[in-house]
Amino acid sequence: MTLMQYFRKNPTPQIAPPYIVSAATAGQSIYRNPPVNTHTIVMNQQQSILVLDDNPAQRMAMLLQLAMLGYHNTCEAANGAAALAQIDRLEQLDVVICDIRMSQMDGIEFLRRLAAHRLRPAILICSAVEESLRRSVLFLAAQSGLPVLGDIGKPIPTPLLGKLLQRQPAAAASAAFVPAALHDALGGPIFLGDFSAYYQPQYALHTLDMTGFEIQCRWQHPLHGLLSPALFMPQLNADQRYTVNRHITEQGLRFVSTLQRRDLTLNVSVPLADVQLQSAGLPDMVQDYLERYRLSPASLSLEVNAADFAQAPLVTMENLVRLRLTGCHLTLQADPANLPSLQHLHELPFDQLKLDARHTRPGGDHEDCRAAMTAAIASASSLGIQVIIDGVHNWQENQVLLHLGCQLGSGDWYAAAMNEQAFAQWIQPALRQRLG
Repeated sequence: MTLMQYFRKNPTPQIAPPYIVSAATAGQSIYRNPPVNTHTIVMNQQQSILVLDDNPAQRMAMLLQLAMLGYHNTCEAANGAAALAQIDRLEQLDVVICDIRMSQMDGIEFLRRLAAHRLRPAILICSAVEESLRRSVLFLAAQSGLPVLGDIGKPIPTPLLGKLLQRQPAAAASAAFVPAALHDALGGPIFLGDFSAYYQPQYALHTLDMTGFEIQCRWQHPLHGLLSPALFMPQLNADQRYTVNRHITEQGLRFVSTLQRRDLTLNVSVPLADVQLQSAGLPDMVQDYLERYRLSPASLSLEVNAADFAQAPLVTMENLVRLRLTGCHLTLQADPANLPSLQHLHELPFDQLKLDARHTRPGGDHEDCRAAMTAAIASASSLGIQVIIDGVHNWQENQVLLHLGCQLGSGDWYAAAMNEQAFAQWIQPALRQRLG
């Protein structure tokens, strides 16, 4: 059967109305990064996908591959202008599989115009141009606020296409892909009671024993469900970020103190907001935490995002040095490609470095990203800086990271972030073992 005969017998359906996700499950299905399972794959196969390529044979081949993978909610366009006109009529579009080199309107201009559209689908670059150019176009898409799935050359193996479509899109912290209704809600008053602490366990890569946990923020939005901080924290004003972060920290540390009263002492990591880093009162606030919740400084890690650190390095540096003098740990969370110059890493007061596991993943990020990750781990290890890896997906990844010299990890493969009640139940075996 030829491709033309296949599609005559199996016409491609039109884009269906968006599937409904309840507020109770929105955090799991849209806003979080759940591990891939059967339910996730079924949800993915309901995705609406647009194939954009000016070569008719390539478009048909891609539609056939998608059909073989179970993706039937598809449409196609021969050039960027036609694609944009079609997108204007859609209520939902989840993924665009896009060529770069096309007549009339190339992929670069198409992505630039798409970034201003009300729909912002995830982008998968599928092109025969060299890998460095595909990577650059993907970078431009991410900087424009479009979530990205990855890039690949032609022809594309069907199994690899399936894996890429099951990936959670990587998205830059930008207001561009905050849902419009949520964006409007952020302009009004917020209620601290809607924000709660979640707990992400950290474990030793070599023994798989839990060593501590990270306190994270979640917003139980009345309309949009459970939201991760990447969706709302950058959109809050400075006073709101300060207030919400302090509320979550104190909530989490109260829980830590209850664990200590039950003779369970664990390391706890607390994120610092950018406005806190630039506040002269930060060292006194942390000292108050240590005294009020009877914490050992050695059990408390204060996590700083590299982007926040770069905004006011001199003001922030003084605060961080004072915090290190108290005996607390300082964790720098960074993208290995955007780390402060490695030769100056020893001049910074951080004794822990937190990196994302995706940069070591075969078939995901590219060789230069993995090289930057490897160099960062080696440099940190040589300086006695403990390396923490976030987002570990499986046992094989755990072993690769262990071989590279990493000590600690976290991720849904080990345990997902949990609310206080779920986390308390999760650590019951550790409590029983400690109490004998």
